[in-house]
Amino acid sequence: MKFDTDVFGEVLQLFRRNRLRTLLTASGIFWGIFVLIVMLGFGNGIQDGVERRLSGYATNALYVWGNETSVAYQGLTPGRNIRLENADTTALLAHVDEIGQLAPRARLSRHRGRNDVAYGGKVTDAEVTGDVPQYQSILPMDIRNGRFINPLDIKHKRKVAVIGQRVHRDLFGSDKDPVGRDIQISGVSFTVIGIFNPVRYGNNRERMESMVFLPLSTFQQVFNWGEAISFYAAVPQPGVSSAQLRERMVETLKTRNRIAPTDNRAVGSWNSELEFLRIQNLFTGIRVFIWTVGIATLLAGVLGVSNIMLIAIRERRREFGIRKSIGATPAAVIRMVLYETTTLVGVAGVAGFWCGILVLAVIDMATSQLTADPDADILFSSPSIDINVAIAALVALLVAALLATLIPARQAMRIDPIEALRAE
Repeated sequence: MKFDTDVFGEVLQLFRRNRLRTLLTASGIFWGIFVLIVMLGFGNGIQDGVERRLSGYATNALYVWGNETSVAYQGLTPGRNIRLENADTTALLAHVDEIGQLAPRARLSRHRGRNDVAYGGKVTDAEVTGDVPQYQSILPMDIRNGRFINPLDIKHKRKVAVIGQRVHRDLFGSDKDPVGRDIQISGVSFTVIGIFNPVRYGNNRERMESMVFLPLSTFQQVFNWGEAISFYAAVPQPGVSSAQLRERMVETLKTRNRIAPTDNRAVGSWNSELEFLRIQNLFTGIRVFIWTVGIATLLAGVLGVSNIMLIAIRERRREFGIRKSIGATPAAVIRMVLYETTTLVGVAGVAGFWCGILVLAVIDMATSQLTADPDADILFSSPSIDINVAIAALVALLVAALLATLIPARQAMRIDPIEALRAE
C-alpha cells in the first residue's frame, strides 16, 4: 500500500475530530499487546526460576531402595525388610543393560540425618554418605579444590573425604585450605581430598553444602556396614527412559531378593524424569493459557476496530459520496479506510509493545539483586521475552485488523454518491 501524505493527514484530522472514539479503540489494542507482553515475560521468568532451582539435578535420575515386603512368597512371610547389598550392585550391572551410570550409596544416619564432624576442637554437623565416583555424573558438583572420590579410593579403601563448603567454613574458616588435613567422624580420621559447591539453587543448597562424601568401600568397613548399602542412584543409557530402567532394576532386585512379582511395596523408587515431565507440562499449560488470554484480548481489540470502522463509515456516508462524485476511485476509498486502521492499530500496538518491554525492564531492575542470589529461595528469575515472538504477535495483530476492516471498507466502496447525498 503506497504511502500517501495527503491521505495520512486526513486520517490524523479524522482522529482529532473523534478523540473519544479513537482513544477507546486504541486502548483495546494497547492493552491487548501490553498484557500479552507482560504475561509472556512473567511466564518465562517463573519457568527460568524453577529451571534454575532444579539445575543441579540429572533430569532422568532414578533412585531405588528397599522397603518391607507386603506379599508372602516362596515360604517367606510379609513384613520382611529388604536389605540391599554389594551383590545386588553386581547383579544389576550384569543383567540390566539399560543402566548408564549406577551409584550405590550408604548413609550413616537416617534420611537426611546429621553426624558430628570435628577438626582441631571445632565441631559441625554434616550428612555423611558412602559413595562411588559415578555419583558425580548423577549429581554434578563444582569441585573448588582438590578432587572427588576415584576408583583407587574404592579399591584400596582409603580413608579420604570430600567436604561441602559449609563444613569447610565451619571447621577451617573460609581462608584456610583443608586439603590434606584430617577430620574426625565418629572417632575415625579421614583425610580431606576435596571441597565442593553444589551446582543447584534454593533451600536445598545449605543441605548440599553440609555433606561429606566418603568412599563406599571405606564407609562399609569403618562403620561396620558389611556389604549393605542404603539405596541406588542411577541414570539410563541414551534413548532409554527412566521408567524403563526402573522396571528392569526392580525386576532384577525382586528376583535376587525373593520378592513376589506382584509386590509393589517391597522396592521403593523415585523417578526425577517424571517430576521434570510434570514441570514441563505445567509450563506448557501456562504458556497455552497466556496465549489464549492474549489472543482473546487481541481479537477483542480487532473486533472493536472493525465495529468502530463500521460506525465511522455510516457517519461519513456524505463524505464518501462527495469523494466518489468528484472522481475518487473505489480503490482510493478502500485505501483511506485501511490507512485509518493501519495508523490506529500501528500506533496503539507499538505503544503497548514498548510499554510492556519497559515494565519488564523495571521489574528486572527491581528484582535483579534477589534473582541473582544463588541462595535465594525463590521460584522466579528475571522476566524475559523473545522479541521475535513479540514482533510477530504485533504484525499478526495488524494483519488481522486490516482483514477485519475489509468488510467496512467494501461497504464504503459501494456507497452510491447520489444516494449518499440524498440521504443527507
